[in-house]
Amino acid sequence: MSNLSHSEGLQLEHYMPDIELTAEDGHRLGAYIAEPKGKARGGVVVAQEIFGVNDHIRSVCDRLAALGYRAIAPSLFDRTERNFQSGYAPDEIARARSFIEAPDWDAFVRDTDAARLAVAEAGRVG
Repeated sequence: MSNLSHSEGLQLEHYMPDIELTAEDGHRLGAYIAEPKGKARGGVVVAQEIFGVNDHIRSVCDRLAALGYRAIAPSLFDRTERNFQSGYAPDEIARARSFIEAPDWDAFVRDTDAARLAVAEAGRVG
């Protein structure tokens, strides 16, 4: 367990920030999880952008944890490329867009549901 300080002056406690989930069809995918300090007010699934579970998405989870929520961001592109993360340069954006040219929406739902189940014990999940 480690405490992290952010520029907002918030204190966060993290337990296993990178975890592995198993979707309903047996697919294993990574996820970033941020735990609140104390009892959770509920759970939140944070959907990644085309850039993957990068520093920005992790910081969104961290901020939600600082507000008392158990927050998780599943790596929705793991079915195509494990642990994909992208920057914001034009060539990186073009590559990231290739991941959504022919999306498997049913797979995204299964993977998101695995994340929902991982934080369900925190209470209501949004």
